[in-house]
Amino acid sequence: MPDKAQRIQRLECIFNSFVELDKFYAEAKSLEEYMERAHDLLRELMQAESFYLASYNRQENTVQFLYNCDEKDDSIPPDRKFTLAPIELSPTSWVITNKQRLLLNKRECSEYVHEQQKQANYQLSTSTCAEHWLGVPLVANTGFCLGALVIQSYIPERGYSEEDRSIFRLFASVVASALDKFRIESAIQADLADTHQALSAELVQRRHSEKLQRALYELATLATKAPELLEFYPQVHEIVDSLIYAKNFYVALVDEEQHEMKLVYFVDEIDSEVTNGTVLPIGQGLTSYVLATKKPQLLIPSEVEKLRKEGKIGEVKGNQSYTCWLGVPMISSNILHGIMVVQSYDDKIIFTQNDLELMHFIANHIAGAIEATNNVQQRKEAQLKLARQHRVLEQQHKEMLATIEKLKRTQQQLVQQEKMASLGGLVAGIAHEINTPLGICVTGISHLHEETQFLEKSLSDSTLSEDDLVSYLNEVKEASKILDTNIQKAADLVKSFKQVAVDQSSNTVREIRIKQYIDEILLSMRPTLKRVKHNIKVVCDDTYTTVTNAGAISQILSNLIMNSIKHGFEGIEQGNIAIFVEQKGDFTIIRYADDGIGLDDAAMNMLFEPFYTTKRGSGGSGLGTHLVYNLATSALGGRIEAKSELGKGLAYLIKFPTHLE
Repeated sequence: MPDKAQRIQRLECIFNSFVELDKFYAEAKSLEEYMERAHDLLRELMQAESFYLASYNRQENTVQFLYNCDEKDDSIPPDRKFTLAPIELSPTSWVITNKQRLLLNKRECSEYVHEQQKQANYQLSTSTCAEHWLGVPLVANTGFCLGALVIQSYIPERGYSEEDRSIFRLFASVVASALDKFRIESAIQADLADTHQALSAELVQRRHSEKLQRALYELATLATKAPELLEFYPQVHEIVDSLIYAKNFYVALVDEEQHEMKLVYFVDEIDSEVTNGTVLPIGQGLTSYVLATKKPQLLIPSEVEKLRKEGKIGEVKGNQSYTCWLGVPMISSNILHGIMVVQSYDDKIIFTQNDLELMHFIANHIAGAIEATNNVQQRKEAQLKLARQHRVLEQQHKEMLATIEKLKRTQQQLVQQEKMASLGGLVAGIAHEINTPLGICVTGISHLHEETQFLEKSLSDSTLSEDDLVSYLNEVKEASKILDTNIQKAADLVKSFKQVAVDQSSNTVREIRIKQYIDEILLSMRPTLKRVKHNIKVVCDDTYTTVTNAGAISQILSNLIMNSIKHGFEGIEQGNIAIFVEQKGDFTIIRYADDGIGLDDAAMNMLFEPFYTTKRGSGGSGLGTHLVYNLATSALGGRIEAKSELGKGLAYLIKFPTHLE
């Protein structure tokens, strides 16, 4: 049997392992890294060389071994999925399906392997039989089973004790919480990736729209300015080239009466013989086909050949090595002004229907100054609308910031009110407690006054006897003793209340003797504590001192004790509270624990949240533990951790600098 020191050391090792595992979650870059650290910590506590995490996907009914380390069997790839086996074939499936712990010996493991071999129609790989096999379900806060955590031993004499099973169950609950968080974070990251992709596409579309809007604006501006034609068409070409591939571009104006067209602007990579100002008959080529139909046309050589065979076009003049040809008529007020053409000689550059529509749109703008003016007006209105929306959003943003600031102030006021309410309760209790000794003093003085009057009367009547005098002196001695005792009680109460009350209502940093100060806190709470049968044990070296915010310590311990009485010991006639204080290095550590009803995982996750209470509607404000957290982290400059389990009480660890700057 291990001695008490070894047992304490073992418990500290277990506690530190759980704290380290919980703390490492924030540092882990991946689930695999987290599980590797978890495996290392578990090996320090028990036989766990063979250890694996089986993750269960409820929608797919599949299992993945996200972490797998085995002394004898090969590792299973974490990305490989297995259909969840029937429970009679796999102990892991049994644990996941029943959401219960399962402990097997070698004979029982062999029965599973034998059953697998009998089921020839079910393809399930068998593994080496372990001497001892322990599986625990990973249950999320929602109650769903996330998978199973399994350890196994191949050494006959290295089994798993009841303590090992309890530790492993708690260990699994921490891993389950981490796995649940990893899954949620993965889902959030996937959503963020989808959102980012959608936003990127939207950004590209917006940039394209902005680019188009700018080009149309420039075109409309050119049209309204009516520059010299020699300057106008090159600028139009530059604008079009910014939107689509337009290295080969020309504009021709048509004279329908003369049945001819004039190339007012012509740029081509291959056909360099044609110059600006060239007049050509309309003919029966591609240009004439657009002018005749008065519709935009997007053509490739095979389509041109088809039109030629159908007799819709005749001889095509000019270079025929193009890969794509796009022509749009320029029409304004039902008058055909001409045609605008772009073409590509590159197999990699093929115009699209969007390009055709864009060119048609541009052609209409060039052809009609009125349409250009309308578009300028529409663009101005759109810009004004965007500006108004921006101002509205800016105002909403300011209002939101003001609301957030108001909520922060409200929360601070509520926390301060909670402190004052606690102080008010302390004042009421102390006042009630002082009434008793002071009442006894008043009664004693009244009795002494009556005895003195009787003595004076006997003396004036010359009837005073020796017995009367002796009796009077005895009454004086007894009354003096009663007065002294009760006045001292009242003085002690006032002294403890004075210091505790001053500390709780201020943020003064001063030096205190911790043991003496805790005794003063408990004395100030005596009106409350004497009404219950709960025991409070304080273990603290009398020499421990600290320079800190004494009021914060008083407020923290008062709140924790009251929480234990009101919540932790509900339905318990006589509970126990233990307060242990130690100093290590530059830090003071206070460990507070009760053996009350404890909290479940859901309540623990919300323990320090503001306005969370298990006594909603019964006087609970939900600010007690939130105030404790703020005082521990801000006023004391330290940290606070909590640990609980249903039926096993609630424990806090508060660590803060011994000398607060």
